[in-house]
Amino acid sequence: MEAVVRVRGGVKFYRGAAKAARAYVEGDRSRADDYYLGEGCGVAARLTATPGGVEHAGSMDGDAYEKWVAGVDVDSGRKKGRVREDANALRFVEVTVNGPKTWSLAAALHPDISAALDEAQDKAAAEIVGWAAQHATTRVGPRGRQVQVPVEKIEAAVIRHYTSRAGDPHRHLHLQINARVWAAGAWRGLHSVGVRDMIEAINGIGHAAVATDPEFRAVLAVRGFTLDAETGEIEQLAPYVGAFSARTSQIHRNIDRYEAQWRREHPGEEPGPRLREAWDRRAWADARPDKVVPTDGADLVARWNAELRALGYHDPAAPAVLEATQVGWIDRDGATD
Repeated sequence: MEAVVRVRGGVKFYRGAAKAARAYVEGDRSRADDYYLGEGCGVAARLTATPGGVEHAGSMDGDAYEKWVAGVDVDSGRKKGRVREDANALRFVEVTVNGPKTWSLAAALHPDISAALDEAQDKAAAEIVGWAAQHATTRVGPRGRQVQVPVEKIEAAVIRHYTSRAGDPHRHLHLQINARVWAAGAWRGLHSVGVRDMIEAINGIGHAAVATDPEFRAVLAVRGFTLDAETGEIEQLAPYVGAFSARTSQIHRNIDRYEAQWRREHPGEEPGPRLREAWDRRAWADARPDKVVPTDGADLVARWNAELRALGYHDPAAPAVLEATQVGWIDRDGATD
């Protein structure tokens, strides 16, 4: 029996301004994300869920996402009950759906694997949101006499990224469960401690849903790829992960060094998205001095694949090249012996 892939992950609680959350999400999208997602498709997909099922409620652009984070009903434009406005107000709870790096490398190599992995991750997000809708709770009643009740409706935003912050292939979803939930006839606050206690189950659901997805596994098999039963890594690509990870670490160290120097020179200030984008380009160039910095996602994907092949990778499903044997090359006496 194959082991279920488990990728370590945690839960993040976002408290703060909705505008800051939007700036982070939009600034975190890399060149490859823009290439894959396409212009005009929105910053995030919106899911609504009840204990009975999950529905896709369309995509959100930057303005809609900012309102959603702030506790505004995107459909009606009204606030979801008494929404806290202070800096410590919980806006959403976030978990990440990801997987072994070899999955991302395979997706960059083959469009059919890319589509299958996207679909499998979408299914995983829906399964997580559906499970959360069945188990999340909120508190009802006056202070000191509150009781826990099941939620009747939750909303989630799904943000897809194709790369790490350092620009290497890393397929993952940011799944954000809104802190405003519907229960007992009103919008109320999500019981966040309960969600934190669910993290092991949420991680298990998300990663198992992708790793065991039949369509994803089938397209991998067609391409000649096999999965390690213990780690879930694609065996044919596992030897090349280290080289990509080493460069990723170098880029991260470069960016951290630039930021530390900037903060020493600008105490009390926060770097903006344009500055972080400049650090990204500079860190990429410093880590790959013999490479031209990619200008768009298509270029970036082509470079990933070129680097893989330069490291010695060969497509396992590619037909073998056979050379004809010419007359006189065979030692007939030796073959007879």
